Amino acid sequence: MIQMVVFLLFVAAFATGQTLHFSGLKWKEKELDHFTIHTMGTGTDPARKFSEKTYEVMLEILPGLEGDFEKNEFRTPGGQEAGKEDEFRFAIYLVETGDDFHNCVMIDTNRHNWTNGDVQITKQVGNYLDPMTRYLVICKSDSEQSGGGRKKDRKEILVHSLGTALMKSRTHQANLPFWMTAGMGYYAEHMVFDRCSIYYLDFQAYYRENPGGGVDARKGGTLGPQESWPRILRQLCKGEKRVSLEQTLNAQIITLSPNESGYMFALNYFMVSSDERRGKYQTFIKSIREGATPTKDLLLRTLGYGDDVAFEKDWYQWMMSSKFK
Repeated sequence: MIQMVVFLLFVAAFATGQTLHFSGLKWKEKELDHFTIHTMGTGTDPARKFSEKTYEVMLEILPGLEGDFEKNEFRTPGGQEAGKEDEFRFAIYLVETGDDFHNCVMIDTNRHNWTNGDVQITKQVGNYLDPMTRYLVICKSDSEQSGGGRKKDRKEILVHSLGTALMKSRTHQANLPFWMTAGMGYYAEHMVFDRCSIYYLDFQAYYRENPGGGVDARKGGTLGPQESWPRILRQLCKGEKRVSLEQTLNAQIITLSPNESGYMFALNYFMVSSDERRGKYQTFIKSIREGATPTKDLLLRTLGYGDDVAFEKDWYQWMMSSKFK
């Protein structure tokens, strides 16, 4: 559950057939081409402004995504249908107050049997992706305060989470490796905003309540949300500063450093950085959708590499080049 919530710090039926996941609450809705935005006490941005942009980014690299929506073949990670409408629309729920967010969390707590710890960290973070990858819920103010208050900028969280959701749905996999889900979320952020802002270890409140967790929320501190990650990562792609493929593929949310998160972004970017690589990456995604386990061996074999050394040679060379931008 922690990974589900973070990976995104880093949603009764209408006449259209759109599924409403919180039928006991009152919502206004706005339909876009591929999304339905539900709002309570707030406006439709940032979802109205950035959701379709995210879809366009993911459409270029996820084979068959268009058919998933237009033919209603969008599936949960377990393979079940995600909606009842003729053309599927992913649901985004935007709420203004901590009280409204709490109500959504409590509904999903009963629906998914979340623990008190799950509830605590979800409310601290203020956003979450449905475990079945059907909808996203975001509180636009301080989620731990009952009232509204000053609105927060949630656009990066929205784009990051949608990139992750579309990846999970396309592969029909709930437990994709962290490097795939988080890394593709970073990639979506970069392509929409030309920067990456979602950190997976900025959980100060969680760490204060768990002093024995052994994790420093300020660990690393090399990458900044307002800086260009490619430029900084080129500086980190030198000798002993490099993060290996093995380390990147085995990165864990609780021990993740900013440098590792940057390399996850760089890895996903590298794999779709040319037509040839993108085609091989799409074959990798198709294999996972058909039931293959996304192991390092499958990744190397599909992308045409015999071992880590050969892959890292091309990967690091690309990171140091002007093509990584």
